[in-house]
Amino acid sequence: MLLLETRPIRLFVVDPQPLIAAALSQLFSTCEGLHMVGTSQRVKSLTLRTVCPDVIVLAHEHGATDMCEMIAVCKETVPNAKICVVSCHAHPELLQRVLDAGADGYSIKDVEPNEMMNAIKTIATGTMYVDPRVGGFLLRHRGSATRNRPGQRDNLSSRESEIVKLIADGMTNREISCALDLSEKTVKNHVSRIFGKLQITSRTQAVVHAIRTGIA
Repeated sequence: MLLLETRPIRLFVVDPQPLIAAALSQLFSTCEGLHMVGTSQRVKSLTLRTVCPDVIVLAHEHGATDMCEMIAVCKETVPNAKICVVSCHAHPELLQRVLDAGADGYSIKDVEPNEMMNAIKTIATGTMYVDPRVGGFLLRHRGSATRNRPGQRDNLSSRESEIVKLIADGMTNREISCALDLSEKTVKNHVSRIFGKLQITSRTQAVVHAIRTGIA
């Protein structure tokens, strides 16, 4: 469900390090369109239910299982809230697990502040966000079992699926045209059709699709 543009996005930060949580709170408080409603060192159902955030930023400082459990608690407590996991490292296995657990976004902590704010605003509208560096890393390092798992059905042609994979690998349209021996204009046309079929508007969303469907 899209958030109303007439009010700021209510944001809550969960980080086990109080100093980091305070710094993030200060950063987000200066961003137009965001309204900090609180911070915490751990997920607290009562607190979340009271402040009712639109977006919850979860810092990854625990194992994948713990993170998935925290996501589950957040989803149960505030079902309409979007969740963005922020990690110190590019963990492809963690990325896959938190997306499967219901996370709406995933970013690395060394991201530029403006990009982090963009990620929050993106997932607040109902669009998933995945740090492109992590998405490509996952596709390059996933095991054969993941690559061969049945994917979500879509109506992409084999050529379009191939282009989605190359987008997820971080290639530009020019690089894709060289790799597939196609004109750049043809590649642009393919990308436009892909976006239309998948009902997406960005290459980041194409990475998310590739991850979810096992295109590799």
